[in-house]
Amino acid sequence: MLLSITLNHLHQHRSYYYSHLNKFKSMNNLFSIFGVMLLLISCSKEDKYTIKETPDLTHLPFGGNSPTNILIRNQGNPQPNFLSLWLCGLPSNGTGAEDASAWTNPDGTWDYSKKPQVEGNVSWNHQFNISLDSKGNRIITGNNLPNHPTGIFPIQRGTYAWNYDKNPNIISEQSINLTLPAMPQPASQPSCVGFGPAGFSLTGAAIYHGASTLGTDAAAHEMLDRFGGHTDGTERYHYHFPAQDLQNHIHVHESGHSALMGYMLDGFGIYGPHGEKGEILSSADLDECHGHKHPVLWDGQMVDLYHYHWTYDFPYNIGCYKGTP
Repeated sequence: MLLSITLNHLHQHRSYYYSHLNKFKSMNNLFSIFGVMLLLISCSKEDKYTIKETPDLTHLPFGGNSPTNILIRNQGNPQPNFLSLWLCGLPSNGTGAEDASAWTNPDGTWDYSKKPQVEGNVSWNHQFNISLDSKGNRIITGNNLPNHPTGIFPIQRGTYAWNYDKNPNIISEQSINLTLPAMPQPASQPSCVGFGPAGFSLTGAAIYHGASTLGTDAAAHEMLDRFGGHTDGTERYHYHFPAQDLQNHIHVHESGHSALMGYMLDGFGIYGPHGEKGEILSSADLDECHGHKHPVLWDGQMVDLYHYHWTYDFPYNIGCYKGTP
């Protein structure tokens, strides 16, 4: 790619190049010529090249292993921490899949490309609406059924995913009736995250935080469909991972900052994994709540506002609530 860029610049600045090249003929030094090429590239301010990054989904850190910790407030962790998920507590009757050995790498990371997915293509009677009232509120209503197909739940006996996760739960309608601040503000202190919905996607279905009820990395252990979602004992379909099918369904990313993907329960938006320059963000680029502040598109205007991001690494979507849920 460097050679291609260099040749393009040489073609565009041919006269400039040859005038300088004469100075180096007596030297017969390829490194000097290469230096002129680099000078031409650096001096051309009009030409811009977008470097597209792709995430390495084959070596993802397990949540729950330092430094990507699962912190539990009622078990002696009174505050959130960078790269971690801060839970209020764990349910006493937690269940879920535990065997991730088939897609665990020798270095202790996990490989998303090797992890089974729940098969199927089931369509739903989706209902979802977002509106702004005259009192500064965002009203979200719906039935939690997504506007895209899902895998078949319960997970079908004999499928590859069933060998690792015998999730017996169906998907059913759930009532959504939320009133959120249209222009949310950070709270004086962050809040821990409970189980159940931490927010809602623009698809109409819930967003859950990154942990299972066993206190493990849900995306790494539990079987999800191609949209990064599944169901649980509440029969609520929800997402744990920013699967590419989910991102593309909401908005196909072409350049720059990711589009809005949903709203968390404190009112702040959650965007896809691309930052301001189109770069792929990781948890290390964000604060302890898994977000940051800069101008983003918000209700049709650019607003300097705190917001969360989905990332491909744990905790995936939220580490704590920045605002008041």
